[in-house]
Amino acid sequence: MKKLWYSVLFISFVTLAVACGESEPENTGPTNVNDINLDPLEAELMIPESADPGEELILEVVVTQGEEIVDDASEVIFEVWMDGEKSDSEMIEADLPGVDGMYAVSYLFQEEAHYKVQPHVTARGSHVMPVGDILIGDVQMDEENNEAHHNDHEHSHEEHLHESLTLEWNTTETASVDDNVTVSINVEWEDEAWVDGDVQFEIWKHGDEMHEWIDGEEINDGQYEAIHSFKDEGDYHIIVHMEDEDIHEHVQYSLTIE
Repeated sequence: MKKLWYSVLFISFVTLAVACGESEPENTGPTNVNDINLDPLEAELMIPESADPGEELILEVVVTQGEEIVDDASEVIFEVWMDGEKSDSEMIEADLPGVDGMYAVSYLFQEEAHYKVQPHVTARGSHVMPVGDILIGDVQMDEENNEAHHNDHEHSHEEHLHESLTLEWNTTETASVDDNVTVSINVEWEDEAWVDGDVQFEIWKHGDEMHEWIDGEEINDGQYEAIHSFKDEGDYHIIVHMEDEDIHEHVQYSLTIE
């Protein structure tokens, strides 16, 4: 089968990293504002559109921030699954560092099916998760799925969570300076309360370099909360990190302090 290659560009909603370049080791003074890279993190997924069963393919993602190549990602993991069977997905970790911003893994596509490929890229305080499609063998992708694929970046941040995971965000969208805000989320796994999970809330103001990490407390079955006081006005990002032996997911929300 003839291979057709395409790429998917995904832009992070988080734009918070210090530019990585050469610097004098002895320079420990304050960072000049002109040296801070405030461009969004971008991940371009490069995979073939189609291939034959039994082929081992190279899956690649190129990570950049503005015009700068990001070769210092802290984690890049490719998730592969048959369409509609995300609960049986496989996770393959890419080698670090990424030469010229390129991170790659190889994967053997054994069965004829429509596959999904999603690299989970963590770099410079941002998270990006583009999704692509590969058709293995004589299969078709319906027009609705194809349209959704090309508009991934316009969907909610919960678009590509594990299909067995259900979230209910119970946190206010606005609050005032110095308010004690209860950050709360309900989590279900396979239609039951997700209990005894490890939950952390990563919080920062848009444009700031420093992030705060707060442990979530399970106050009821599947309900995790933390209390946080916001000291400045502005738009804040909150990433909920959820992990146990079955789950390794994160999702981003926002909050405005007036």
